[in-house]
Amino acid sequence: MLLRDLFEKLHLSNSDVIPIALQKLLREPLDVYADWKRTEQLLLDAKAMLPGKLEVPVALYKMYAYSNQFEKATATINEVLAEAAAQGGFPDNWRTLNTDSANWDNASGVIRAYLYTLKASGFVCLRQGNIALAIEVLEKLRELDPLDQVGGSMIYEIAERLLETEEKQSQHV
Repeated sequence: MLLRDLFEKLHLSNSDVIPIALQKLLREPLDVYADWKRTEQLLLDAKAMLPGKLEVPVALYKMYAYSNQFEKATATINEVLAEAAAQGGFPDNWRTLNTDSANWDNASGVIRAYLYTLKASGFVCLRQGNIALAIEVLEKLRELDPLDQVGGSMIYEIAERLLETEEKQSQHV
């Protein structure tokens, strides 16, 4: 996979001139398994060169989450949530959002990125063992995305099962 593969339709500017350094960076191969530190640095470089392009920090938080770097994943998730909210014109505190905060139906662009990142937040909370926060995040996602456009229901069901298991174990202690 090349770095440019993270972008379906890369709209960098109104001009046709893309700086050579960016062209070179976009052709760099990404391989999390062979060299995650190099991949991380490439993604950080791309993030610096492409401010506001959510695809890059999304790739970063995925890499962090799957490599158990939960603090970095959470920080990057929070950055994406804030940036997507700013671009979408709605409040950046997910707890205050409701169905009228944005057009959540037929989610695309920054709205989809926001919903998908809420799902990622729930996933990372689960991986960290914070089931209560995961359920809180995922319940908000269910409220905003009742059509389950980003597949949050699967993570929510896992969270519910983990909570049930935790409650059963605490009853037997």
